[in-house]
Amino acid sequence: MKSSDANQRRQIVIVTGLSGAGKTSVMRALEDQGFYCVDNLPVPLLATFLTLAFQAQAKIIKVALGIDARGSQFLDSLLAEMDTIRKDPVNLLKIIFLNANENTLFKRFQETRRKHPLAQGISIENAIKKEKKILEPIMNMADMVLDTDVLNIHELRNWVRAAFEDSQSRELLVNIVSFGFKYGLPADSNLVYDLRFLPNPYFIPELKKMDGRQKEVREYLFNQESVTDYWSRLSNFLEHTLQKYYTEGRYIVTVSVGCTGGKHRSVAFVEKIAEQKWGNIKFIKAHRDVDNE
Repeated sequence: MKSSDANQRRQIVIVTGLSGAGKTSVMRALEDQGFYCVDNLPVPLLATFLTLAFQAQAKIIKVALGIDARGSQFLDSLLAEMDTIRKDPVNLLKIIFLNANENTLFKRFQETRRKHPLAQGISIENAIKKEKKILEPIMNMADMVLDTDVLNIHELRNWVRAAFEDSQSRELLVNIVSFGFKYGLPADSNLVYDLRFLPNPYFIPELKKMDGRQKEVREYLFNQESVTDYWSRLSNFLEHTLQKYYTEGRYIVTVSVGCTGGKHRSVAFVEKIAEQKWGNIKFIKAHRDVDNE
């Protein structure tokens, strides 16, 4: 389909995911992008709402709908409705699923003192686990699964702006994340690279307390042949892979780069990757574990 044809299609964005993962922020950012936004629309009203919204006199062509686990009794209907929407060629449906690890969500609910929507007679921890299980079928059919652990509110809004701006030359957004294997893999990574075999600045006394964002650490690493050789191979392969993703019409990819603690090697590589100018690829960098030690 030509881009001019795509611009005439009705854009429908379903925003869902775990409570506390940033749905409200994404909905507000979509509203800034010209979407008509409705949060917590009852699923039985979905078809009727879309029919009314897209009437000629309404002049609405972009709609964003927030769905959460409070409508869990209608999930089967929701899945059927989304399948029906997708089958109509005039509709361009995208499903965004916002994810975060349980510790992050628990901390957010504690800090805001908000009540989890499913925490009725059960703990917040159990409510989070229950919601994750309820929403698993939607996550599995989502076009974009975004791990909001590694994005602050400004980065999340920038991601929405870049993903849904009106442009004929859409960019591939790459969440490039450094992490420490000792703290576990980032959720929903599309590509994972392990740097634990490279020389470790942690064992150099003057570099131990620094991290990979600092000049001294990066110079130590990239002045070594084993590091520069691997960088050359990794960067060539990564650029090739990301261009393939773009060709297939992907909007977002999460690339995770790990070392032991997520402080030196992985951080330095993410910083260097994020500096690359690879055509239609835009990087959003994050360092998940750089401050853990």
